[in-house]
Amino acid sequence: MQCAMLDILRCPYCGGRLELVTSMCHRTDDRGIQEGLLGCHCCIFPVVDGIPVLHLQPAAIAARAHLEAGRPALALRAMIGLDDEAAAARFEAVASCATATYRDLAESLGEGFEGGYFLYRFSDPTYVVADAVVRAVARTVLDGRRALDVCGGSGHLTRSLLDLSSGPPVLADLYFVKVWLARRFTAPGCEPVCCDANAPLPFVRGAFGFAMCADAFQYIWTKRQFVGELIRAIDGDRGNGAVAINHTRNAQAWSPSQGQPLPPSGYRDLFETLQPRLFGAAGLFSDVVSRGVVDLARRDPEQALDADPGLTIIATRHPGVFEPHTVDHPRALRGTYRINPLYETTRAGGRLQLRLRFPSEDYEAEYGGCRHYLPEETTVDASLLQALEAGGRPPALDELIRRRVIVDLPVYYY
Repeated sequence: MQCAMLDILRCPYCGGRLELVTSMCHRTDDRGIQEGLLGCHCCIFPVVDGIPVLHLQPAAIAARAHLEAGRPALALRAMIGLDDEAAAARFEAVASCATATYRDLAESLGEGFEGGYFLYRFSDPTYVVADAVVRAVARTVLDGRRALDVCGGSGHLTRSLLDLSSGPPVLADLYFVKVWLARRFTAPGCEPVCCDANAPLPFVRGAFGFAMCADAFQYIWTKRQFVGELIRAIDGDRGNGAVAINHTRNAQAWSPSQGQPLPPSGYRDLFETLQPRLFGAAGLFSDVVSRGVVDLARRDPEQALDADPGLTIIATRHPGVFEPHTVDHPRALRGTYRINPLYETTRAGGRLQLRLRFPSEDYEAEYGGCRHYLPEETTVDASLLQALEAGGRPPALDELIRRRVIVDLPVYYY
């Protein structure tokens, strides 16, 4: 973690400033604090492999004990959850390989890790919409400020903020291994923080201009506190920042993964000082995919909101947010162009034949809406793909890139 992060980090329990405890084992370099302990008025928190762990769950306590004893490798094992010696050895062997991919590391973590879901994340319908919404709102409100992605998992949407946030965007999640993978693969350059979204967020008031949570809010039990914390993070009582909650589930409509959702009226009740606007997933999806527009001027009728299984919530005082926005894409390539991993590829002469293949029936049931932009079958000229991978961008491939048949993926992703 960069030492400058200490200016915006605060203890989630007492609110006190955090300082490196230099009297205990620690390691710093030109990137900042790599291992050590952060102290406040009430607690001591570990920094493990450059990531501050600002909660008191058992893994964090075990990691702290290992650091106090000068065992940073075991602290990392504890935070990743590798209690079995053989499993730890497998993961560490893969992690030490310079050419290991995100997929390799996800598979080394076993079936309990959501590697399959994350591997295909960059083209699933909820990501397509959330990416467009996040970029539209963040581009409008940030104005030289930093962005925060809470419950951001492996940083797929944090990656969308890298070119918009002034200062590295902060990625916060309870699961250490997810933010660890984000920093290495998905969103290199972000500042990961391991913390519990059911507790107060470990940041100073007004540290951010944009704060978001995507595909996770229905799993937060302390929803009222969490919304208040997002508003505090952007100093929303006074400033022109924005809070975005993307694709939270609707208690009024069935969906495959419910969590503890609320109805639209319940989500509105969580906001006391900043008036939110709710959008149904179906309308946003249609606008983004069919028209290339994020129409935040739209006002979905209550009947449509009640029937939609997914809701997006935006709260801001900024006058430029609730307007139509053209879908925005980063000007520069962020990683490398690859064929979407949802496609099965066979070669026939100088052409590649692509067939859409879902990894499971459950995945198809939840994310089959990608068929609106991913064709069942298509072909690609192999020489054009080689030119693309070499750094060019043949115009003949623009349509396949727009439809996410070819995707800008992190380096060493699969």
